[in-house]
Amino acid sequence: MPVAYLLITCNAGLDEEVLSKLNELPEVVEANRVSFGPYDIIVKVEADTIERFNQTVGFDIKRIPNITSAVTLIKNIEEPA
Repeated sequence: MPVAYLLITCNAGLDEEVLSKLNELPEVVEANRVSFGPYDIIVKVEADTIERFNQTVGFDIKRIPNITSAVTLIKNIEEPA
């Protein structure tokens, strides 16, 4: 199962609106505001398939209004021993 964390910046004062839109996406399993630092929101995304993952991270999240940038950190997929 693909998993990623996104570090998002958004337009000033619109983080609640962005959080609301993020939480509408079924692949977003967690989304929280960040108190300090250069980012406004941290998001955890999980998807059943790589196609759904790519759709969510590459399109669905990036088209949400008022997101000004997003850094995507993809969790390393561990191979079974």
